This record gives sequence, structure tokens and C-alpha cells, in this order.
Amino acid sequence: MKTLNKTIAILALLLTLSTLTSNAQVGVSIGTNEKVEYEIYYAFVTGARMTLQTDLVTENGEELIHLVAKGNTVGLIDKIYNIMEDYESWADKTTLLPKHALKNVRESAEYKRYITYQFDHENHTVKSSRSGESKIEPDCFDIVAACYKVRAMDLSNLKPGETIQINTFFSEENWPLILKYVCTEDVKISKRGKISCYKFVPVVEVSGVFTDKNALKLWISADENKIPIRAQMSLVVGSAKLDIVKYENLLKPLNFRK
Repeated sequence: MKTLNKTIAILALLLTLSTLTSNAQVGVSIGTNEKVEYEIYYAFVTGARMTLQTDLVTENGEELIHLVAKGNTVGLIDKIYNIMEDYESWADKTTLLPKHALKNVRESAEYKRYITYQFDHENHTVKSSRSGESKIEPDCFDIVAACYKVRAMDLSNLKPGETIQINTFFSEENWPLILKYVCTEDVKISKRGKISCYKFVPVVEVSGVFTDKNALKLWISADENKIPIRAQMSLVVGSAKLDIVKYENLLKPLNFRK
């Protein structure tokens, strides 16, 4: 279950952000007041929807960027599994290092988890409401802030086979998020057209869930937005695909072509 949750998190959270209402910017292409919506398909069935949003908040006189990722099952899949996942992070606008975060997950009526995290980057610790205090790596992110950190990076000079690694604390343990760059290629989205994307393979553990270590693939727009456009996951019991369907207040227009 832990491996599956990590995979869902990658699919759900490598998908975000853009323009600040105050015209200030975080990093290169990250900001607030953006809303991005995705649908997850199993075969030809829409099994889940996801919404990602950002906004600015003030805590104790400090302005933070609030990162939100929410997903839930729909239709027949919802009747069987009834899953809701909510991940939120309150992070420094410049470094994107989280001050605190939360995870709110429900899987049917039997499984519920509401966990809060308080980060102390000076002492390299995090305090979880579930597992207590743990040591963390320097520059450690929660899973939401980690994905925003990817968006703030310059991806244009990556060579095929190069990897990006970000230290995260996820599922009550230190976990390195590793993305391997494959190439730049066009992706076609129904009703929108083609768009040039950076293709990545997040490194995953081979298990009873995944077919191999390259089972998860991600395409990020090769432009100033660096918005995740599509993700695909090959499973032992089938496959899943996540596509962008709606977006608001992006930093720059997305360059879809017919």
C-alpha cells in the first residue's frame, strides 16, 4: 500500500502552479492564484479527478505560498474504492521549503488518516502528529512542495539519462524523489492538440504494483510554465493515464498546436 500511495502522490502532485495575484513570482515559473484540473483514466473509464491550486497566506506576519492538491475517485471506481486524498503545504516563497504540511486521506469508511507535519529546517527535524519527531535530510520537502521545486528548476539543459533528486519526507519516512530525463517530444491532448514536453521517468520500486522501474512516465510542458501535461502508469493489473483538462491563470499561454 505504501508503494501505491507514493505512486498516486507522484501522479497527483507533479502537476501545478503559476501566477501571483500580487505580480510577485516564486522561483522561475511558480506562483499563486492558479487552478489546474486533471482526469485519471483506467482503460477508457474516468476513474478520478484532481484539482491543484495555489494562493498566498500570511502567518505570524510572514507571507507563505499555500500549495493544495486534492483528488477523489468518481463514477464506478468511486462506488468500489471511494478514495479522497488532500495534501497541503505552507512553504517559504523563495526556497519553497515547507513550514508545515498536512495529509488528509480517506479510503472507504474503514481507512482514514489526518496527519500534520511541522518542519524545523535549522535542526533538520520534522514532527508528525502520527509518528512523532524524525530526523530529515538538509533541504527536505514534503511531497507537494517537492513537486513545486521541480517546477522552479531550469530543465532546458538536461541531457537524456540525467536525473533530478529532491529529498522528501513522505509516508513517515525520508524518501528521495528521483526523476530521470528521457527526451523532449510532442504530446497530443484530446480537443486541444499537440504540445512540446519534457519526458521524465520517476524512479519507482519494482513490486506487486509496478511492472518495472520505468512503469511511471511524466510529460511536463517545455515552456515557461513547466506544467505537467500527462502521466502514465503501467501496473500489474492494467494501466492508468492522467491528462490535463482545464487550467486558469497560467504564467504564460500553453502552446498547443493543431
